[in-house]
Amino acid sequence: MRRLPALLLTLCLLLCAAGCGADTPDPTGAPEPSPTAFLEPAPTQTTTAIGFSLAYDPNASLDPIAGDSQVNRALIGLVWQGLYELDNTFRPQPVLAKSSRVSEDGLTWTFSLADETFFSDGTTLTGARAADCLNAARTSPVYSGRLAGITAVTGDENTVTVTLSAPNGNLPALLDVPVTLAAEGGPAPLGTGYYRVETDGEGGLRLGINPYHFAATLPYQQIPLIPVTTADERASAFNSGRVALTVADLTGAYALGYNGGCEIIDCPTTDLIYVGFRASGGVCASARVRLAFAKAFDRNGAAGSLLEGHALASALPVSSCAQEYDGNASAALAYDPDPAAALLDEAGYSLNEEDGLRYDGEAPLAVTLLVNSDGEGKQAVAELAASGLEQLGVTVTVTSLPWADYLSALSSGRFDLYVGETILPGDFDPSALLTGDLNYGGFEGGELSGLLSAWKSARGDERLAAASALWGRFVQDVPFAPICFKNSSLLIQWGVASNLQPTRANPFYHMEDWTVY
Repeated sequence: MRRLPALLLTLCLLLCAAGCGADTPDPTGAPEPSPTAFLEPAPTQTTTAIGFSLAYDPNASLDPIAGDSQVNRALIGLVWQGLYELDNTFRPQPVLAKSSRVSEDGLTWTFSLADETFFSDGTTLTGARAADCLNAARTSPVYSGRLAGITAVTGDENTVTVTLSAPNGNLPALLDVPVTLAAEGGPAPLGTGYYRVETDGEGGLRLGINPYHFAATLPYQQIPLIPVTTADERASAFNSGRVALTVADLTGAYALGYNGGCEIIDCPTTDLIYVGFRASGGVCASARVRLAFAKAFDRNGAAGSLLEGHALASALPVSSCAQEYDGNASAALAYDPDPAAALLDEAGYSLNEEDGLRYDGEAPLAVTLLVNSDGEGKQAVAELAASGLEQLGVTVTVTSLPWADYLSALSSGRFDLYVGETILPGDFDPSALLTGDLNYGGFEGGELSGLLSAWKSARGDERLAAASALWGRFVQDVPFAPICFKNSSLLIQWGVASNLQPTRANPFYHMEDWTVY
């Protein structure tokens, strides 16, 4: 934890950027909730509980599958749970699922549900209800991308079966999808998590403890929800103390709205900033040139200085926090100007000692670097990348365009390099950048595509070996150059609680272990 600087982030980044069937409640399988185990606060918690409030957007949906409000989605970890949840090493931890088995061809996964799990009205969780939610998520704007490889989901009393179009050995990493139950007339769908959304009797909303949840103790008996409708209102509510905790992108456009009177806890994400290459033509058609350029980018400078330390440098499209990160492969792309210069010499671009520029014959080595003008931070990353190339004698033109024009230029190939950002799925599958819609540079996968398929289908110990082979080939082909993964930042008022363990999708991860004051 550390204090938020008074002048936080002069450079900002702009983030790129239904419910289940109305089951009839079936409380017969649920035990009677204890009126004392949850509803009688401990004496040391009474005062703290009154002061712990969170923000929500009353104009946006509280349905965690269909809703896309970032304010409301921050509440998911308190109310709803998925079959799995990712920790900060991006390993899927079982929540509503207790075990899994996979067919020999890798196309069918069957998940057994945890025993005696109930929604907050006492309705028993079944595999059929979980399957309904996964099927709803397959058409949700929030989840459809990650679940595109699923062709069918079915469920019975105790199991959920997922059928895939191609093997995915790390499917559980994609299944942190909230499982909900429609609540007729209620303010939000029901969940199986710590709390449930309730009306407070005065026209507002609050979170009240779910008496059917397995947690023995929780730090707060009730959590008032404070309505906010704009980013400015959200920051104001936190700065004034009306909201005790919030989640923010401190590399983003609204970071300056928060004052310095709080603690910050960062956690890693899958939000990747990278430099893309036009591999289909021009100077970047050469893998040797792409490798030279990749070694000219100061990733630590981008993550540390430009993004105020709220990012993790990485030369691979996988976080350094993840088990499948390969330090040796990453080192091959590390910032190192001298080998980068030697690679350009080998590619036939000689340095003219008189003007300090590189030439291919009589023509200078010149490139266009494209960046979206809507984010000052991205422009700063572009300038840093350009500076690294210019130190090698490359002539760089940085072209900054509004979003629509930027996309048009990418789609039509009017660039040599570009600064991009994308949120990878929880399994760090880079397919969209290599073979999918984000392959603006026209890279042709070849051997890399085969290694990617092998890695995606591998399970257990075989997966690490497959990852090593994949990243080893990645540093030879360099289809794009990862720069860093942005962090998510949890901001909490001083003296409210300690032992917070936020993850990218759940600021309240293991809330039962918090210490409150």
